[in-house]
Amino acid sequence: MNSLEKYVVDNKRLFDEEPPAGHFERLQQKITRKSTRIITLRWGLSIAASITILMTAGIIWLNPAKQHEILLCENAHDLKICYLDKMNDIAGQIEALIQDFDPWSQQQLMYDVQSIFEAVNSDLESELPEELPEDKIKEILSDYYRQNLEGLEMIQQMIIN
Repeated sequence: MNSLEKYVVDNKRLFDEEPPAGHFERLQQKITRKSTRIITLRWGLSIAASITILMTAGIIWLNPAKQHEILLCENAHDLKICYLDKMNDIAGQIEALIQDFDPWSQQQLMYDVQSIFEAVNSDLESELPEELPEDKIKEILSDYYRQNLEGLEMIQQMIIN
């Protein structure tokens, strides 16, 4: 006999009594309120998910070339080299864009660009735990390199605007 059965047998008289007046009505109200909240929550989540899907599709649709470039690096044999090539292209564009800037601003911007390159050239691969699966390591490195690439792209966009 499990503990629930034992409790029911020991307290049989409690189960023979009728619940107080209005008990079932109060229970029905609580159930109705909870189901209304659940329905509202489901609708809200559905709308939020739909908006997210539409925004993601819009971003991909508006910028398919960039998505294709990133996918090329994701599938590249050496992620680091692929991302460094793209970063070098952007660094060259930044350098061309700042030719008319005063020397101090040029130096500061190129220092920021160089610090991003130094971060990418650090030996992050050796710092990752060896017991991680290969696909997880690739995902972590890809995210890291992509964020640095996006940092350079942000600098470029700030200069253009």
